[in-house]
Amino acid sequence: MIALLAACAPAPMTPERAERLCRDEAGLADGVQGRIAIGVGSGGPAGSAEITLTDRILRPQTEEDFLADCIARRLAGRPPPATAGITIERSL
Repeated sequence: MIALLAACAPAPMTPERAERLCRDEAGLADGVQGRIAIGVGSGGPAGSAEITLTDRILRPQTEEDFLADCIARRLAGRPPPATAGITIERSL
């Protein structure tokens, strides 16, 4: 039973793991992130565009500053700061 509980325990946060997780979030360090997709399928040409804006646009950080803050926060076990945002997606 103890071995089963140990297997379910969350992985410890290491600096390497924190950096990997934070790199996924770094795209929104300045409050703006976008994506464009173009392709061709059986129905002909297709595409989509997406833009995400958050309140970080009012307090942007460089990617390096964001990563440093994020890694320190994760290693300390603190939750991410609250943000508000909107994502707009359009299929073309």
